[in-house]
Amino acid sequence: MASKMPAARDANGNRITIEMAENGSFEKPLKCEFCDASVSFVNGHPREVGEDIVFVEPFFRLAPKSTHHEGCNYNSVGQLTVIARESDGDVFMAISNNQFQLRLLAVKKALDQLIELAKTKKSLTDDKKLISQQKEYIASEEKLGAYINSAKRVLKVRSVCENHAEIENLLTLVFDGVNVPWSDFYFEDTDYFRCYRQLKSSTTQIPIAVHGTIKSIKTVPGKKENFSVVNLVRPMRNMDEADAREVACTSIWSPDVNFFSDYREGQTIIAFGMWQWKPESRIANSKANSPIKTFVNYEMRLWPVAKSQICAA
Repeated sequence: MASKMPAARDANGNRITIEMAENGSFEKPLKCEFCDASVSFVNGHPREVGEDIVFVEPFFRLAPKSTHHEGCNYNSVGQLTVIARESDGDVFMAISNNQFQLRLLAVKKALDQLIELAKTKKSLTDDKKLISQQKEYIASEEKLGAYINSAKRVLKVRSVCENHAEIENLLTLVFDGVNVPWSDFYFEDTDYFRCYRQLKSSTTQIPIAVHGTIKSIKTVPGKKENFSVVNLVRPMRNMDEADAREVACTSIWSPDVNFFSDYREGQTIIAFGMWQWKPESRIANSKANSPIKTFVNYEMRLWPVAKSQICAA
């Protein structure tokens, strides 16, 4: 059941927004705005992530032991049922009563096909072949868009849950016939180091989703072209060396300098696809007076082939 909500109803039946709740402009008890499930208000608060302070937005929370009624807009089963009905069965489907399945292999195949078509299209010089390749690319892009859209809608349902347990009993993740735990698929900033270890050690790469806050959006010069780069807020942790810190560096790259124009610093996003890892690197701290002399960076990158691979959380 979705536990995070943007609005509620008070004892007088009035719709209460986040702003109204922050000002105390409501009468207890609070209920879900679409059903009679009990909810409470959680104030926003700052949270430290590495060298950054991330503000956790306020929200209404489903009360303990309370559930959304069947047919409620916040009922996870209802939301997943609608997604399954509107999705291609190759990627997302209802497999039994209140049980669903997301097939990650179908998404990976669509991503791989689109990447290969993009490479081929760049190398073609014959106009007829280029036109034919463009048509195939558009068709594959549309198919991938449908697959990614289904996966993205599922991820949006997960993003309003407070933990994996709220959704994993309803939705099974499958890659090539093998069930994938949600903890190996969906990573928040507290999980970035574990995400890096998984990428590095896995013999079979699967599409994963990374949830994080945008630290910066920059243009990075390359040898032949410029790249647009989104850097997510970077968690740190202590090492045995007192003057060193480990840093999880998570970024999203595109050769299209306008690719991330819809996003801004401080925004929370979900980025889904085939993430890559780079070998760890030791970097000297540029701040000479800092007690921290060295950063050990663990870098993860995503090169999306479609804008639909990223969405606001």
